[in-house]
Amino acid sequence: GGTVLEIPPEETFGIDVNLANINVMGDLILAPRPIKIWLPPGYHDNDDRPTRDGEENEDALRGQQGHPVLYVHDGQNAMEDTESWTGASWRLMGALTRLADHQLIGNGQKKTSEKPMLPIVVLLPSAEGDLLPGIRRRHLEYGDVSLPFAQAHADFVALTVKPLVDNQFHSNPAPDQTFAMGSSLGGQASLHLLLRHGDKFGGAACLSPAFGPAILDQARKSRELLKEKRIYVDIGGDLDEIRVPTIDLFDHLTPQHWWNPGYFWLDTQLQGQVMSMRQAPDEAGATYCFRQYPGGRHNERAWAQRIDKPLIHLFSPAGLQGFDGF
Repeated sequence: GGTVLEIPPEETFGIDVNLANINVMGDLILAPRPIKIWLPPGYHDNDDRPTRDGEENEDALRGQQGHPVLYVHDGQNAMEDTESWTGASWRLMGALTRLADHQLIGNGQKKTSEKPMLPIVVLLPSAEGDLLPGIRRRHLEYGDVSLPFAQAHADFVALTVKPLVDNQFHSNPAPDQTFAMGSSLGGQASLHLLLRHGDKFGGAACLSPAFGPAILDQARKSRELLKEKRIYVDIGGDLDEIRVPTIDLFDHLTPQHWWNPGYFWLDTQLQGQVMSMRQAPDEAGATYCFRQYPGGRHNERAWAQRIDKPLIHLFSPAGLQGFDGF
């Protein structure tokens, strides 16, 4: 369900914006690409509400309940199996609507007669191709926080994309209604967005994140910021006596990209950085959830099987954060 719209790159990447005070030439830093927006079921139920393009009083407009917003890194892998690198997606929208049907997210969990207020989802596609031979654009944009490309990407989302979304759609622009989410390097990019623009984002979900040393250091220095935020981190890989199988036949039963199973060894390699990251939100007293998935693989099919956990952590009251799924 819901409606998918596409914002052409000239409305976002074509805007002159201060990209982390970096001198940029053309598309050297951030390659233009379209951005898809998912409007959830029920979004159009109140089409007579005022829009931010009009001259209505801004305070009155903010007083009306708008949709929370979720910014998703590697957005091409989140919704449609046909668009995903591995032929399997997170199936994010199905998870959101299913959780709302069970009144586990949205304002349905308040036991009111109102329909659940599902989030608007901004699908941020990662960059394709290489900047130079062997240097992936995605690895630069989602890289450690000390990289100018990563800083430029975070500023672009916070200073260009978010204002556009809040202006054109019935969103709730408050930080505590604005979240980021991603897997692998996209998990690092999501936490980077929260740390760099904590005045605009209220939480981040990081699935099997690939944290670098600079973001670990920044998180330790940002304990006061993290105290007010919601953070979800998980990791799979070899745990105790459970090992990740080298081959899972179900990874290959996809019409597209059947040959790409993801990286079976990578969650195991990332465990050290993830365990180090736990210290910062623990000490900050943040609303923090950490989960381990023994034998969990590093691909979209694995993340789809647990996608309900980060969504519940971000979009439900504290009393439901111990929910273990259907």
